[in-house]
Amino acid sequence: MRSWESDESALRVHIVLAFGRLPISSVSPVQVERFLTDLAVSRSVRTAARVRTTLRGLFRFAVRTRRLRLSPAEDVPLPRRDSRTGKVVEVDPFPLELLLRVVETQRECAGRYAEITLVLALTGVRMGELRGLRVRDVDAVPYPGLVVKRSVPQSGRTGAVIERATTKSGRSRVVPLSDRVRPIVAEWSVGRAPDDLLFPAPKGGYLHAQNWRRSVHWSSTGLGRRPHDLRHTAASLWIAAGVDIKTVSSWLGHSTAKLTLDTYGHLMGTDADRAALERVNRALGHPAGTQGASESDQRTGAGSQNGL
Repeated sequence: MRSWESDESALRVHIVLAFGRLPISSVSPVQVERFLTDLAVSRSVRTAARVRTTLRGLFRFAVRTRRLRLSPAEDVPLPRRDSRTGKVVEVDPFPLELLLRVVETQRECAGRYAEITLVLALTGVRMGELRGLRVRDVDAVPYPGLVVKRSVPQSGRTGAVIERATTKSGRSRVVPLSDRVRPIVAEWSVGRAPDDLLFPAPKGGYLHAQNWRRSVHWSSTGLGRRPHDLRHTAASLWIAAGVDIKTVSSWLGHSTAKLTLDTYGHLMGTDADRAALERVNRALGHPAGTQGASESDQRTGAGSQNGL
């Protein structure tokens, strides 16, 4: 049953949209490889792998029934993962001060719906998970948090909401609410019944991602980033605050800590790198370390257009 649902979803959401108007005999390996690469960048390598499995099955059937001589998907590799992050997708989080300026800019055109940007960026929940939150999912024990129990994604083809009873990983989790985002969540809860949606659309019902992006003018206010980079922002802020990788993984709802480490490992060790650079600068003749080197550079002009 799960395999059928996976194939049906891959066909409906991805494959038909990309190849549905093409004669099956016209699809080339180059087109398939480009399609999978685009999918890995916009979604994930894992999603691309799942869709490739369905695509291979589809073309194998075409070969068996003599509609094709060879399958264009059989030998197409998955996109290579970045050696540093382990992912094809670039991680481009917002620095906190820039994030706050973006939210204020969005507030001018979208009002309180600009706060969705801040909630996504400070909790790390996926848009589909935020869409499915109910007022009763706001919890105070053992600490202020959101109980993420379900995901309500949208079809990439039709935009229709797909109700699910679980999250992407199949497990519920509690995401902490920092003092900066807790009052926002509390205000959205006021006057609502426990089973009401926590973040409904302006006229009620589920909040659609396209409508939200349009309302906050994301194409101009997002500064070239994707809404999914708000999730990366949460992870980067937690790591910068010294939260251990297993806890970050749990808060994000990742299946394994390795996935979190592969994605965000390059954000770790900043303090260790800085300390190492201090030792290097001292060894190269700056007793005060990096700070002394920086002050010396300012006096001599080194490191500017006259430097290396």
